[in-house]
Amino acid sequence: MRRSLLLAVLLAPLTACATLSNTARSYLTAPNGLQVDDERVRTLLRNARADSALRAVSNRKSTLSPDDRLLRLLYQGSAARYAGRNREAGAFFDQAFAVSEDRFTKSISHTAASLVTNDYALPYTAGKNERLMLHYNALLAWSADGDSDAAAVEARRLAALLASLGDADEQERPMRAVMQTVAAAAFEQSGDWNDADVARRNAIRLGASLDSVFAAPDTSVGDVVIVIERGDVAHKVAVGLTVPIFSGDNVAERDDSRATQRLLADFGALRNGGVWWDDTPSWRFTDTRYAPMRGMRASYLLDMSWPVLRRSALLGIGTVRVSAAGETGTARTGASISDAIASDYRRDRGAILSRTLARAVTKYATAKAMEAAAGAAASKGDSDDRKGKKNKSDAKRAAGMMAMFATNVAMTALERADTRAWSLLPASVSVVRMRVPAGTHELLVDAAGTRQLSLPGVVVRGGRTTVVSARLWREPVEGIRAVVERATNDEAAPER
Repeated sequence: MRRSLLLAVLLAPLTACATLSNTARSYLTAPNGLQVDDERVRTLLRNARADSALRAVSNRKSTLSPDDRLLRLLYQGSAARYAGRNREAGAFFDQAFAVSEDRFTKSISHTAASLVTNDYALPYTAGKNERLMLHYNALLAWSADGDSDAAAVEARRLAALLASLGDADEQERPMRAVMQTVAAAAFEQSGDWNDADVARRNAIRLGASLDSVFAAPDTSVGDVVIVIERGDVAHKVAVGLTVPIFSGDNVAERDDSRATQRLLADFGALRNGGVWWDDTPSWRFTDTRYAPMRGMRASYLLDMSWPVLRRSALLGIGTVRVSAAGETGTARTGASISDAIASDYRRDRGAILSRTLARAVTKYATAKAMEAAAGAAASKGDSDDRKGKKNKSDAKRAAGMMAMFATNVAMTALERADTRAWSLLPASVSVVRMRVPAGTHELLVDAAGTRQLSLPGVVVRGGRTTVVSARLWREPVEGIRAVVERATNDEAAPER
């Protein structure tokens, strides 16, 4: 135990700068629990200032730029895409793909450092569904740039990743159906009809509602596939437990430790399965129920913090319709990206909580070691008289208490949940397919019963498929409330 602890302490400085920077930032949160810097980037994008967002996330000296390279590339790609700088976006996402693939091998130094700091010491790793969204974003960026061949390359990467992921759970199936639908449209756009047919059949197998024939019948008409993104994806917020350790508790050695029993009881009381947090975010559940019962003073505060998900107020719900050239199309395929991201979190939750518990025990052991070392240093020297021994004993006790208190304060300050995530993703994605006369058209997008967006100058080629996309950053509160009230009788839904 001492050797492992020494190794962790020695390796901690290897990632100290980035870890301390991220830890300091994590204390600054917006009212919705999202880190202030991430909320500022979202706000820039919502206010049609994507160019400013791109400059900010690309400036390494800016607090809006993530320290982690993969996350920074994802932010740069998103900002560039929404700024209309699609070729740059495609390049950013291509770099992100290379970094993401490389991070499947873990570094022992990062893992050891996280035991005495927090999970910010670990390199950011994209979950399965975030990796899908990486190729999805790159595909749409290349399509908007007019490079159908590059879009088809991303569609192949997307299809290959979907095939390698295996079966999806119920929360992921709609998103994977959307991914297959978008990939099929990209294959059609490049004239690769065989791959388009395979992707289309996979989309139908996953529950997508698609027509049996994709290709336009003649050159007088063409197909346009409109991908509509809405709302903001669920983001991570920090929650936690602070369990006091009283004299007689031994959290590290005894299975019947009362501190361990309290800890497990508080874990079991977490709401929503410990995945979702729907109220005002909080990162401490301070356990104060036991001190009055025992009449003891806590000698150590065992502090633990981990991330959970919170849905954004911009949910991206309700029917999406698109009108063009006298025709109206309705989204028949759609998915909640937040639900899919929650599946990634469920898969990672065991490892996250295991690291949290291991880190708590390591920090407690560190505090006890510091207490012993300080006490030993304070009691050095020989003395045979009773008064001298008593003074040494008092000095040893006082030095040990001060060392343990100082270590506890430092370790508590470092105990922060890793809430890093690709928070610029949409809450939901809907796909509308229309067949319109060949030519240039203006597409009018309705969502939640209200006209939201106009896409002018969309060129539809005869006998071909064109893929376009748009993001709805804002939606009327009245429309959202009406849709929610019609969709469910749950009394809590209108409030949320």
